Amino acid sequence: MRLLLLMASAAVVLGTAAPAYADPAPNDQAFLTALSQAGLTYLNADRAITAGKQVCSLADGGMTGEEIVKNLQDRNPGFQGPGAAKFAAIAASAYCPEKLSQAEEPGPAPKPSGA
Repeated sequence: MRLLLLMASAAVVLGTAAPAYADPAPNDQAFLTALSQAGLTYLNADRAITAGKQVCSLADGGMTGEEIVKNLQDRNPGFQGPGAAKFAAIAASAYCPEKLSQAEEPGPAPKPSGA
């Protein structure tokens, strides 16, 4: 009987314990805030964060910006038009800003004709 009472007490304590929610990392929160400010909505913050981080993984894999946007649209059929491009830019800004600066750096100057 004592064991049954102990088990019942443990079940009550576990059942009434407050759920633990992890606070998003600072750059995750900044990413979500930037999405909202840009008018981009999401149903699930964790999925949005995962997709945002995937943008950097795709860039690390050698995909161009256009290919990344196409990938986002293929994986999220409701994500068409300029929204996918905005999402990719915001994700890169939050998670891999060095990719943005690489894209903005000018290449070597073209050689003049006849040179």
